[in-house]
Amino acid sequence: MSSSAAHPLPAKVPAPVSVSGGPSAIHKFVQDKDWKFYAAVASASLLAGAGLYYLTRPSSTTQSDEQKSTKPKSKKKKSKKKSSGKGTSTPEEKEAEAPATSEKSKDTSSDSDENVETMSAETIAGLTQKKRLEHATVLKTRGNSMYSAKKWDEAIRLYSQAIAFNPDPVFYSNRAACYSVVGKFDKVIEDTTLALKMNPTYVKALGRRAHAYENTGKHQEAMHDFTALCILDGFKNESFAQSMERNLKKVADIKAKEILKTREERLPSKTFMSAYLDSFRKTDVPETKPEDEETGDAQFNLAEYYYGQREYQKAMEAYNRAIELNTTHMAKALNMRGTFTFLMGDGKKALIDFDKAIELDPSYVQTYIKRGSIFMEQGDAAKTFNEFETAISIDAEDPNIYYHRGQVSFITGEYDNAAKDYVKSIELEPKFVFSHIQYGVAQYKLGNISEAMGIFKKALKDFPESGDVSNYYGELLLDQQQFDQAFERFDKAIKLKPSNPLPYINKALLVFQWKQDPAGAERLCFQSLDADPECDVAIATLGQLFLQQGKIEKAIEFFDKSIDMARTEAELTSALGFREAANSQLVFARDYPEQSKALKR
Repeated sequence: MSSSAAHPLPAKVPAPVSVSGGPSAIHKFVQDKDWKFYAAVASASLLAGAGLYYLTRPSSTTQSDEQKSTKPKSKKKKSKKKSSGKGTSTPEEKEAEAPATSEKSKDTSSDSDENVETMSAETIAGLTQKKRLEHATVLKTRGNSMYSAKKWDEAIRLYSQAIAFNPDPVFYSNRAACYSVVGKFDKVIEDTTLALKMNPTYVKALGRRAHAYENTGKHQEAMHDFTALCILDGFKNESFAQSMERNLKKVADIKAKEILKTREERLPSKTFMSAYLDSFRKTDVPETKPEDEETGDAQFNLAEYYYGQREYQKAMEAYNRAIELNTTHMAKALNMRGTFTFLMGDGKKALIDFDKAIELDPSYVQTYIKRGSIFMEQGDAAKTFNEFETAISIDAEDPNIYYHRGQVSFITGEYDNAAKDYVKSIELEPKFVFSHIQYGVAQYKLGNISEAMGIFKKALKDFPESGDVSNYYGELLLDQQQFDQAFERFDKAIKLKPSNPLPYINKALLVFQWKQDPAGAERLCFQSLDADPECDVAIATLGQLFLQQGKIEKAIEFFDKSIDMARTEAELTSALGFREAANSQLVFARDYPEQSKALKR
């Protein structure tokens, strides 16, 4: 099971919480920030069946430099001893092994006739191909010796002369290793790129270039190279996966910060807004539209009307005008403007309004609860619970306090405390359906399965018109692999509340995972977007469904939409992580077409 929110809510904001491990298989994938998971899945699922391919294919891309060298074959027995690679100045060089030194070949050149180390380009051009290869091998062996002796400049000179005789990818890669040790990463990139043009699957050169890209701050290029390394190496090298993860996160972080510099604040989807706002049970709203007059109180009443009609953009604008026109309901108007600001992802700015609202009306309990949500998002548990204690001291009979404190306890894993608060909330207001739902969820989390099932069955009878009860009960059934019953519950939830996109998404995941029907899952996700065109969970889920099927371009299209809809830096970074991981697959397919074709078979 997952404790992540089924509703698309701000991080750690108390609201209805998902039950099931079934739908959360992708919901959690969408919401969590497990970068290794993003990158590994994105790379390993390049095409259908890729995972099996990696497990069964023999490795053909990890030969040593010596094996890949174009030196002439020798009948002499060669030692298998290799250099330890010690003496490198950066941790990255532990990944990119030192040039091989297993060749103890005798220097067959005659220095009395010709000095291979100083031979001019004109003289080299006059040699036979066989002679050039022989001299190149000698120079490489001397270069390896200098590398082992940590005489980097000498090694670079010898490898450079070897390249003059024979531009072999191994020589470029070995010279790149020297450049890496002395910190000349631009030279590393130059040499390894030349090596990879000659041998695109040369893992050692690819690793050296990846580290050089990272050291020069080219994290996107590094991420692409590390992704290719993971795929070519069959995900056997944990350090490659860690490096891929690290650079993917860096790319997403950098891009998120850049986007946020110019992005205008905006409200999230209606589903998102309603999931949080409905939990406060606001009932005293006008049923008919008031006159749109330019007075503070008229604008406040108009805002309240729009709130009740779920026209949240209009409500926010009217609350703001009410404040500007100095409404007599200033504390409540500031409370609501702060709420909208918070839901747009700006907790610090929202806190200013909440603080001012409490100054004006210290008895308004709802403001303390919402301020507690901000403290929770900031990771300050002590301040969070202090807000609830203050609220209780003002009005111990307000059911909102216990419901939201229960949500905080639930999210922090304190399920016993959560259950107690849900029960208190139910005692004070039995008709609030989400207290019953969350009480059942808490019992389920505590392992009290039969009691949880009983709570939901009773809720189905007590709230026969609630699509939410059926939806969450369906998740619980799905978690127990009671697929047919879960299917029926999601259908019932859709019938009862067709405007709620979440049952469509849950049913889509059930169809995808249980019935293995990706086309049907896609149709249901698009139906959820018909219900709420701005449902970010539906958009992110579609991206994942396309990614799982290897429809990379289509997946990226929906990840781009997720990026556009993200409000907070955390949400934006998450969406960018998926997008960049998926894009790495396209880069791999472009750079390694033969390997991509092999994955199709």
